[in-house]
Amino acid sequence: LLDKNGRVIGVLAGQPRDDSWELTVSQACAAMENARERCIFKPSDTHHRRGIYSCLAVGVSYGGGQQEPGNLQHSKTNQQELRALLSEPAIKRLAGFGSSILCHYAPKVHEVYANTKASLKRMHPHLVWNFHNSVFAATTFNLGPATVTFDHTDNGNFASGMCSITALGNFNPVAGGHLVLFDLGLIIQFPPGATILIPSAILRHGNIPIAPLEKRLSFTQYVAGGLIRWVEYGFRTEKAFKKESPAE
Repeated sequence: LLDKNGRVIGVLAGQPRDDSWELTVSQACAAMENARERCIFKPSDTHHRRGIYSCLAVGVSYGGGQQEPGNLQHSKTNQQELRALLSEPAIKRLAGFGSSILCHYAPKVHEVYANTKASLKRMHPHLVWNFHNSVFAATTFNLGPATVTFDHTDNGNFASGMCSITALGNFNPVAGGHLVLFDLGLIIQFPPGATILIPSAILRHGNIPIAPLEKRLSFTQYVAGGLIRWVEYGFRTEKAFKKESPAE
């Protein structure tokens, strides 16, 4: 997707030309469905501003009152399930594909993410990162069983960046599950196994409902804008930066 000046504002990446990808997607979906059965969800994990479905986020973030970047926290049970998901080879492959697509189509964004990750690893070695093969700092497992999002933006994400979304499930992509980009007036078929990159912090997006008994899950990766600012401010808060470096 290009704007009027030819700049990339979205990528309909599809999937790799690899016969094993279908198996990867099936294994990732099965792992996420199994995790959903074992996790313990709070009401805010199942009924939220993005929709009515189960979801859990994991990884490195900064915002919401945090004094410095840290790992998103969960109960012991959920933490174990999330770590197991992150170790799944199929999930790792989804993560690597999303990151490689970002590198190919938005290399400057990829560079910002990679440099931010490297800087944070150097200054905050205690942080635990989701994947070695991805520059994204955080992941949300949208566990369904019917992940259909409302019209929304992800305003905590880096505004100038992109997030990666991979659709999973057994829904009919001709009849439902489309990605709707409200600001652009676009409705895009989004079949299971496909990956799309969008600037989710600034572009309103959502999904068309799927049929009863169908299932739709999704795997998303992103970087919180607060992480970028933390590094750019010299590993300190905006308040501390303005106080200590008023002329900058």
